[in-house]
Amino acid sequence: MDLFLLLPPVFGAIIGWSANYLAIKLLFKPHLPVDVLGMRLQGFIPKRRKDISRTLARAVENELLSTEDLALALNNIDWKEEIEKTIEEVVEHRLSAPKLKKFPVIGVISENLKYHIKYLLTKEVLRGIDKKKGALAAKFRENIDIKELLVSKIDRLDLVKFEGGLTDFMASELKHLGLFGAAVGLTLGRIQSGVIYLLR
Repeated sequence: MDLFLLLPPVFGAIIGWSANYLAIKLLFKPHLPVDVLGMRLQGFIPKRRKDISRTLARAVENELLSTEDLALALNNIDWKEEIEKTIEEVVEHRLSAPKLKKFPVIGVISENLKYHIKYLLTKEVLRGIDKKKGALAAKFRENIDIKELLVSKIDRLDLVKFEGGLTDFMASELKHLGLFGAAVGLTLGRIQSGVIYLLR
């Protein structure tokens, strides 16, 4: 076969692979704007970082987790077990402290009395929490904006680490994109060679 007819598929494959590789790299690089031949160039993700972070945050809030969801979860928390445990620790610590045992009245406090103190304290604290749950959830709704919180977190991401993590995570997919570009280039090159051959 004529060497001239082999060149279009080979060049097509190289150009196809290079174009896809370059397109992937240009998502992130250059991180900072640079002037090239009078044009200002910057990677798509660094350049549109604010818009991307807002879009991602809006998607998370709308589809996955909103402030309302967190407020509802906060309102539905069952505090009983934690409150009982905390009060038990406090009562045991206070009423079993060595210096209190010096007083005769404290020294004879029975386990039964300790139990009643724990029960009454737990009951009162839980009643107070139940009364305040709604107000606490409302305050959470007013003061926490999940979208803005996510925007600030995404905005502070280290782009170099993010790029490294993303390319590691998508390594095989990115390799396939490069190969796909090469295959398309090769195919177009072969078609071009076929047309040249027929027109000769």
